[in-house]
Amino acid sequence: MTVNNDKNAISTNYKWLVYASVAVGAFLTVSDQTGTNIAMPRIAEDLSADIPTVQWVYLLYTLSISSLLLPMGRLSDLVGRKSIYCTGLAIFSVGALGAYLSGVLPILLGAKAVQGLGAAMIQANGMALMAESFPRNERGKALGLYMTIIGIGATGGPVIGGYLIGAFGWRSMYLAILMFGIMALVFSFKILKKEEFTSSQKDLSFDWIGAALSASALALFLLGLTYTYRLGWSNSLVIVGFLLSAISLAGFIWWEKRNQNPIVDLSLFSVPEFSLGMAARYLAFMSGSSAFFLMPFYLIQVIGLKESEAALVLAPSSIMMAITSPLSGRLSDKIGTKWPAVAGLICWAAAVAVYTTITVDSSPWIVVTGMFLQGSGNGIFGSPNTTAVMNVVESNRYGVVSALVNMVRTSGNLTGIAIGTTLVVFTMASRNYPPDLSAIESVGATAYGEGLKAAFTEGITRAFWIGTGIVGFAALFTAFGPEKPIRQKKTTSTR
Repeated sequence: MTVNNDKNAISTNYKWLVYASVAVGAFLTVSDQTGTNIAMPRIAEDLSADIPTVQWVYLLYTLSISSLLLPMGRLSDLVGRKSIYCTGLAIFSVGALGAYLSGVLPILLGAKAVQGLGAAMIQANGMALMAESFPRNERGKALGLYMTIIGIGATGGPVIGGYLIGAFGWRSMYLAILMFGIMALVFSFKILKKEEFTSSQKDLSFDWIGAALSASALALFLLGLTYTYRLGWSNSLVIVGFLLSAISLAGFIWWEKRNQNPIVDLSLFSVPEFSLGMAARYLAFMSGSSAFFLMPFYLIQVIGLKESEAALVLAPSSIMMAITSPLSGRLSDKIGTKWPAVAGLICWAAAVAVYTTITVDSSPWIVVTGMFLQGSGNGIFGSPNTTAVMNVVESNRYGVVSALVNMVRTSGNLTGIAIGTTLVVFTMASRNYPPDLSAIESVGATAYGEGLKAAFTEGITRAFWIGTGIVGFAALFTAFGPEKPIRQKKTTSTR
């Protein structure tokens, strides 16, 4: 693909039209994910299924996205972002239609897997389209605005989905997604420019073997992490899953080093700005994800809030991320990416440190304070971190790097949940309570119940102490790491 960022930037209208297209796609895919969480109890009741089985509705969507991000990102580098992005919107909408029409759980599961494929194509291209349409000296601002939409989608999904589910049933949520998906497809197809390819670019082939190996390695790894807090780390299925994931990863690395047109150019990881940026991203999301998974148990079962009240306590995180992301992005365009990223990580560490102070009778305002800081840290860190990583590569790799950024976030989240949950259930077991999170859901105001709550709270504070150290370490090596100088560059690259 021949790309001239300055030429694209001449048309102010075009870059903002691209942002509008990307924003709608990001909002739809994120709000679908968060809204589905709200819908699961209703889905379980309507389709006569238990909650563990219905959780596959969420899990299949997440696994499909995560495992297919890299292949879809690289495919967009080869055949064009408009083609993959619009195809993704079409497939995502077809999946929403299937979910709306589903009358039995297997059909719904299949529809969510289809939606996940479409969402992977959308998410793998979002940041790449933004990076190509905005000039280099506005990239932080652009990616900050992209992160704002992610925050709005994370907050708006449960709110809008909850209203639709309560008023019209859970299928209405997918009908709304279908309608907006079709509108987004028509809009994007009309406004996005089709890329031009040279003859040498057309000769590049897609690495199908690498795609299969990367997808299987990531899917098995994430599936293993998902089941660690249900079955335990020593369960044979979990061990086999991790072993097969490691074999697939080794095969992927071996194959990519020998392939002339790999999915991922592994030499990127020898660039300090790239490898350290990805490492900081992984550690940051690993340290903070336990809060979103474990805190609802604490707020509802330990200190006795209603579900609606707990949602309000957690809301400041997404709100602050939406506010701080564009501000941090603009700042990083002016002063560089390193110190805004460090400031965000320090703020994130402060948030997790606040969580370590909670007790069985703490005020929910402590959690509100932590969520305020965590959302701010996420927004302040996310934009410059993404910009730093994208600045390392040429435009012919924007798709796969955009996919890597999203993949690292998902992997970090699930790793943090698995480790945090393990620490909690280990602490509960050491106090002679059932090593199962479900035990906390049915306790009463008895001596046994109060002891169980205390053990649970002790466990999550242990997890947060470790999380504070992890994100603090990320801040440290980011502060002492290198930084690519700010410059506006006219880029013409080939795939």
